[in-house]
Amino acid sequence: MIPQFSRLRKFVLLWAVPALAWALTSFSLHADTHIYGGALSTNQNGKLLFSNGPLFDATQTNFALPQVLRTNGLNAGHYRGDALTFSALPGTLINGGPVPGHAALGSLLAIQVATVKGPPGGSFAFWEGDGESDLGVITFSVPVGETNGSNYFVISQNFGQPGTDPYGHIHGRQVTTSLPGIYLVGFQVIDVSTNGVGGGPIHTPSDIMEVRFQAGGRIETLQLFTNRVTASFRSPPGISNLLEHTDSISSTNWQPAALPIRGNNFLQAFTDTNAPVENRFYRLRQLNNLP
Repeated sequence: MIPQFSRLRKFVLLWAVPALAWALTSFSLHADTHIYGGALSTNQNGKLLFSNGPLFDATQTNFALPQVLRTNGLNAGHYRGDALTFSALPGTLINGGPVPGHAALGSLLAIQVATVKGPPGGSFAFWEGDGESDLGVITFSVPVGETNGSNYFVISQNFGQPGTDPYGHIHGRQVTTSLPGIYLVGFQVIDVSTNGVGGGPIHTPSDIMEVRFQAGGRIETLQLFTNRVTASFRSPPGISNLLEHTDSISSTNWQPAALPIRGNNFLQAFTDTNAPVENRFYRLRQLNNLP
């Protein structure tokens, strides 16, 4: 991978190769992020939707789900972040509903991976789980460049029985990417039930919503003040990060610019209080790996 450079006054921001330096980018998230599927109405052909979609829609926010390279465990060799759970809103009291915007009783909601954009040669994969532990097998993988994908995973837990609550909340599933870079994955809520008119689905599909994933990482911003430089980044919990600098890009003598910081999924910043007179190059290095 060829490093990318961006000059900021007398300073240069470096995104280093994956083996050397990675940070994580964009919005904050918690250990388990939920995206909910519902519907505009419960009538026949009522359109499905992501009820909290504006929080994740890449056209409306700079939110990104950070992922780091896993070097051991079931996902070794893949980039994976914290848990991402797609859930279906409950329609009955027993499941904590009815929640406004739930889909019709008898519908069987699923999430379809319709489009994938990202680094050439990369792919986005879904891993099934049993709710408690990983099964360790990729259920399906969608290559970068897909524009009309048909792979999906079911999120309702009613087995498609007529009149049953479309609610679903399944943990233990994971998504991964195969190469470093930014991915835009287009998700769509679909109804795969046969309880609608003519034995078809009750609902029509939602619009495609692109969600941004950051596999590997980058420094988000680099700011020059009178006598200091501040570099902002995001990193998941469990990852310790170090900002390093050198005054020559051809040099192998990278020095710490500040003390290490452990990630917390929120925007954090390093400050180099020894601002140079001439050019300076910065990189963010990951000090440990995750299982």
